[in-house]
Amino acid sequence: MQKDTDKTLKENFLKTLQEANTITEALELSAFPKNMLCSALAEDKSFLKAFDKIINLKLEIALIEAALKSKTAGILCFSLTNRLPKKYNKSPKESPKRTEAPSKIIYENDKQI
Repeated sequence: MQKDTDKTLKENFLKTLQEANTITEALELSAFPKNMLCSALAEDKSFLKAFDKIINLKLEIALIEAALKSKTAGILCFSLTNRLPKKYNKSPKESPKRTEAPSKIIYENDKQI
């Protein structure tokens, strides 16, 4: 019975976190105890993954908004590649293969009309 209650509390917190402005606000609105958040993050891998996904999306949006306001891409590039390296810091091995530009163009029909 306790596990079902904990699962419901966790799910409710994650849904609330998506809409909340802060973690504190999400904790208050969902009635999720702060100490339970800490233990859930440490012990429940699926909860941790869902929590990180929501937080990373919120950070990504905030960083993009900040970069657009400041009109500086440097902070955006630095922050995103460090916070979300799997998504933004592609090494040459991970990047899609580039095809070389053609060395010459061959026209099949050279007739001038």
